[in-house]
Amino acid sequence: MRSLVCGIGFALASSAAVAATQAAPDFSALRAGVGDEIVVTTAEGVEVGGRVTKISPSALSIDGYAFTPSEAIKIERPGDSIWNGFAIGYGVGALFGLTIGAEGCLHGQSWRCMNGGGITYGLLGALIDFAHKGRRTIYKSGSAAPRREVKLVPDIGGERKGVAVALAF
Repeated sequence: MRSLVCGIGFALASSAAVAATQAAPDFSALRAGVGDEIVVTTAEGVEVGGRVTKISPSALSIDGYAFTPSEAIKIERPGDSIWNGFAIGYGVGALFGLTIGAEGCLHGQSWRCMNGGGITYGLLGALIDFAHKGRRTIYKSGSAAPRREVKLVPDIGGERKGVAVALAF
């Protein structure tokens, strides 16, 4: 019985926490400032790109277009970070250098082969990311926002009593 009461208390606390995270949307957490280049996609699929001319928690302006956080919009920043390409390339190159190149390295210094392959493939991965002209999502709101939900299901059986918790975010 004590675990059931604790489960109900947890359910109430988690639903209050979820409700607090779903407060009125605003642009205060937006990682962009005046002069930054961004692309805004509306719920209808219309894309507006340009430099931010004004930003506040309740409004965003791009070259004469105004957006509010209550609209269903997605904000993206052009470009792709080269560091993740370097890290992936380094991992692949280090693995190849360790497994394939270790036999060719003299005096048991396989770490040199691992680093040599890692740096070579890391630079290749960074070059690929540098050439990639993708976008990074920095904000979603409205129906484009991710779903946040907590589900609690009682799990009471012959010899078990508990609560199953499912979190969606």
